[in-house]
Amino acid sequence: MKKIKVKCWVEDEGEKFYGPGPNELLKRIQEEGSLSRAATKMGMSYKKAWELVQRLNQHAEEPLVILKKGGQHGGGAEVTPQGFEIMREFENLQRKIDEVVDQQTDLIKVLK
Repeated sequence: MKKIKVKCWVEDEGEKFYGPGPNELLKRIQEEGSLSRAATKMGMSYKKAWELVQRLNQHAEEPLVILKKGGQHGGGAEVTPQGFEIMREFENLQRKIDEVVDQQTDLIKVLK
């Protein structure tokens, strides 16, 4: 069955800043409380996940993730209120886009 797909992301001065990948990483950090475990669940290296979090935090007005260094009780990662707000708004936008795309049946009819 044919289906129209649209990818959405936010750019900052021409550089991809936020999209499905970063959104998934924030969700996994929220679930796991750990950047390392979040990266593992996504099949991503810790280094790549760490760099992504650094880039997100640099481009946002406020940090989206707070990383806590390891120690006797281990480290951790926490999504900030700003991070939660961005996740919520991105997912709302994605739902709206999906609704609009699902209504566009004329192209699919022509392609059959």
